Amino acid sequence: MALRPFHILVAGHGELAAALVSAAEMICGALPGVGAIGLRANETPEAFERRLRAQLEPERPTLILTDLRGGTPHNVASMVARRDDRLWVIGGANLGLLIEATTSRDELDAAHVERLVKVARNAIADASARLEARH
Repeated sequence: MALRPFHILVAGHGELAAALVSAAEMICGALPGVGAIGLRANETPEAFERRLRAQLEPERPTLILTDLRGGTPHNVASMVARRDDRLWVIGGANLGLLIEATTSRDELDAAHVERLVKVARNAIADASARLEARH
């Protein structure tokens, strides 16, 4: 299977990013071109930025999936992406989004990012409301 034309970096608080990648590997198998970076307790945004930049692949587009819109990993990734048009950031990552992104063969552009955001939103459902409707 051909490698997707972009790198994916999952960024989050603590071990969440690594756990999302591990869960996706459990479902999809090995995920070449996918990395994870977690914000450490008491780590400064500047230190996190240095580590994030070190994981970017030169000359290759990168999709950065962050765990929480407005959190430090998301804010740092967004700041870095503002200065580099090869980078795209989606906040509020979930497992469905990560799997969809890792199996994609499309070019990384605004339309693709919009489709991925739609996938992430559709992965969220109020199952309780559906169960209550049966009673």
